[in-house]
Amino acid sequence: MRLTHLVPALLSLALPLAAAADTQSLTAEVDGVAFASDDDGITLVPLDKSFSLGATTAGAMAWPPPKTRIDRLAITCEAYVPGTPIVFGSDAFGRSSCDVRFEVGRGADAIEYALDKKSVTNRFEITASKGKVIEGTFAFDLVGKDGKRMAIRNGRFKAEDRQL
Repeated sequence: MRLTHLVPALLSLALPLAAAADTQSLTAEVDGVAFASDDDGITLVPLDKSFSLGATTAGAMAWPPPKTRIDRLAITCEAYVPGTPIVFGSDAFGRSSCDVRFEVGRGADAIEYALDKKSVTNRFEITASKGKVIEGTFAFDLVGKDGKRMAIRNGRFKAEDRQL
């Protein structure tokens, strides 16, 4: 199974959550517009030597769900060693070691953007790793099926593995 096929499956799992030790956060500029997720909208799933980091628009997990558009970001990378800072540069993305998807909206009207693996801008860095919490930065170039480009810049995150 390809790495890109794991992303939706991992993000849709209803995993029991342990008590949260830290508040999670993820922010970025998506085509110049602020994107932010909140503690409830971030999922970090480390798997053996890879991980999946997913985030939805802040408030998306509230009940009732918001009437505003909900966007989703999914980042999956291989060659991850828990507890170790690491940098995935454009070369790692070009080799298919990492994949990124951004979905604008949801349902039938959703528009999906995929990583432009040829972009030298692509970068994902884990700057701190302590226990089950990782922090880092990212920037990506993506492209839609229609060829429309999307730039994700100034990304920052703090995420915790909350699986039991």
